[in-house]
Amino acid sequence: MAAPGDTEIRLLRADEREPLLALLGEWEMPAPWEGRATDFFRRYVERDPSFETRNVVVAERERRLISCVQIFPRVLRAACEGGGGLAEVPVGGIGSVFTRFEARGQGVSSALLERARAEMRARGLELGVLFAARHGFYTRLGWHLWPRARPLWRRDGATIQPEAARRIERFDPARHLGEVFALHRAHDADRPGTCVRDADGFRAQLAFAGNPDEEFLLARDAAGALAAYVRGIVLEGLYCVTELARRAERAGADALADLVVTLMQPRDPDPLAPAGRASEALRALLVGPCVTDPALDAALDARGVVRSRFSSRDLMLSVLEPAALARRLGVPRRPEDDDAGWLARAWPPERMTFWPADRF
Repeated sequence: MAAPGDTEIRLLRADEREPLLALLGEWEMPAPWEGRATDFFRRYVERDPSFETRNVVVAERERRLISCVQIFPRVLRAACEGGGGLAEVPVGGIGSVFTRFEARGQGVSSALLERARAEMRARGLELGVLFAARHGFYTRLGWHLWPRARPLWRRDGATIQPEAARRIERFDPARHLGEVFALHRAHDADRPGTCVRDADGFRAQLAFAGNPDEEFLLARDAAGALAAYVRGIVLEGLYCVTELARRAERAGADALADLVVTLMQPRDPDPLAPAGRASEALRALLVGPCVTDPALDAALDARGVVRSRFSSRDLMLSVLEPAALARRLGVPRRPEDDDAGWLARAWPPERMTFWPADRF
């Protein structure tokens, strides 16, 4: 789709970081970022190691940036058919999609997204990933909604306290980063749909995963060894668990369940409670990540946590390199397959964990 003739679609220049942030600063953000959109997006520009000006597509009109789209290169683990273990798939995340008010409805964003798809294909990225509420807009541009089952964990009068001997502490990157990253790597190694992060990427991600604050708790066993961790933020007034990890044995599931129950305990003061929202109400219900873990479910049941699920309808996918992705996943395309039908076989929603902490 072409933009209006007076609009230039191009990549961001090296000296345009501040103009980009000024453009994104016009985004009308909800609390707690209200009036602080520039601060929100600055984290992704200055802290994300994947940021490059060539990963930002912009529209310029009359020597002024009017629209932008950012590409977030990532690598996702994917299950391979035929017992091949997990493949590492190069993907392109799409975020920071914004157009100034006076330029909306003119095809500018659509043109930017088409240019972003071309850029991602040129770099060998095989799948596009984005999180959005405007499903109709993105569907018209070749994106497919990928609903996933997401858990709800509710505290009630039967929910019990964590084990008395359990040692629970707050994450301190200066002291705990090495062991936490090791647990993250071991836990995610065989979990499809998770991002591959190296140590530097894990450290950098801590800087932009909060909203703006993050709760990050660790649980240790009787010997002091790390058994589990959990991360959480408040998003749109709900407490959301954004990432978790545990040791593989049953003791790891018990430790993780104790961390979930700890998150449910009201506190005063509560730094995550929005203005006018009581800690008791905020922490009575946790929105979990899209993870399948029967041992954790059993441990939560044993602690009296009420579990249910809902369909999360925010993830959208777009096949960028059909042949390359089919070879990587070991699932050939049939003549009658369209992208959505083939993806449903090759990478069904239940294989797409994607921690909310990795969202862009």
